Amino acid sequence: MLRPGLSLTLALTLAVAGSACSANNSSSAYQNSGGTGGGSGGTDGGIPADASIFDGSSMGDAQQPEAKTHLHGMVVAPEGTIPISGALVYVSGTLPDAIPDGTFCDRCVKIQADTPYTYTAADGTFDLPTWSTGDEYLIVQKGQFRRVRPITIVTEGDQDVPLALTTLPGRMDKANGDDIPRMAIVPGAWDKIDVTLAKLGLANITAGGLLTGPKVDYATAGFDYYQPTHPLDPNDPLQPTKLLTDPSVLSKYHIVFIPCNGNTGDGPWCATSESTQGAVQQNLQQFVATGGKLYVTDFSYEFVRQLFPGYISWVDETSTIGSACMHGSWDAPAQVQDQGLQEWLTAMGLTSWNVQANWTQISGVHEMDTTDMDGNPTKVTPKIWVVGEGPSTVSFERSCGRVLFSTYHTEADQGSTTSLLPQEKALLYILLEVGVCVAPPDIK
Repeated sequence: MLRPGLSLTLALTLAVAGSACSANNSSSAYQNSGGTGGGSGGTDGGIPADASIFDGSSMGDAQQPEAKTHLHGMVVAPEGTIPISGALVYVSGTLPDAIPDGTFCDRCVKIQADTPYTYTAADGTFDLPTWSTGDEYLIVQKGQFRRVRPITIVTEGDQDVPLALTTLPGRMDKANGDDIPRMAIVPGAWDKIDVTLAKLGLANITAGGLLTGPKVDYATAGFDYYQPTHPLDPNDPLQPTKLLTDPSVLSKYHIVFIPCNGNTGDGPWCATSESTQGAVQQNLQQFVATGGKLYVTDFSYEFVRQLFPGYISWVDETSTIGSACMHGSWDAPAQVQDQGLQEWLTAMGLTSWNVQANWTQISGVHEMDTTDMDGNPTKVTPKIWVVGEGPSTVSFERSCGRVLFSTYHTEADQGSTTSLLPQEKALLYILLEVGVCVAPPDIK
């Protein structure tokens, strides 16, 4: 029988393992410090700097019965092997509330104090103490990735949880307890983010030619790829303009990717004319303000500079669109600035790696006046995740949403391989962290 008395209200999950950060207004300041940040949130209305303080074993110890069973397992990415750090794992006698289908303001978990829960370690493992046996639901969640499965806690002592119950889903299947964020890609001339997502388990990959590399089977994808079947047909539902100019289409998504692109209008060869269009700017700004996550790479940087001016400055930028585009790529040793990311990479044996195929360069990040999730005035400084030649991956909060920018191509122009590069793995971690909620769990 299902255990009564465990009610759980989810506005969506997750605390983050990394610390809050800030940088000063100098364009040469790359180091994170301990103030309120703009990446995964600060302690002032954001994600707690140390998620371990919310571990189930430390919550209300005097009121909790002695654990009868310890559930042991590991949470992994949809492809089945990459560990997931900081995933929320808990058991409940009732199903969690549904995750909203479209853009929403994720205000985190509201959880009863008698609910057994914990977070995964850097290597993806967890030890969840429970104080009853019988039929329950096991819920594993990171951002909008969630798997819900029935589980029978059969013995007192230690019980291993099968990996099938704790592998994050790669496709939406709400009827069977699988949720993933609704994602859309605006394809560019370079940076095959669709291949990276497929390698992470979000689509099937078919063998391609030597020059073309692996091909993504979009019919199996857990994301929408806005490449029209009929490019000259303005009414094709997968025209990128449909996504960028129609707020009713944009609001269907939690995450929108705008990878590196070439010239689509007048001006320098890497300019993106859509970034200067008023309707596109307004729609994407509203998308982020209401909880959307916008991921931009490299030559598409104008989608950050034009829409969210002041947060990031680029080398060689002027008032001209596309002025910060470099005429050659660069690689550099990666210096990880986030403790959680560093611990996670170390757990996988990645202690030294390079950021590859960078075509723009950030000169600095800056504190900006903005609003928090409730519309109140606040200050935010972009969080620096990785440094190459200057900041290489940064993110910042804007009201209920977040913006993530990377100077390098996610797949480093190596879309011909099906193996994951270190920077693709780092993308998974950062993407999950940027996708988490914007306030601490609320322990009732």
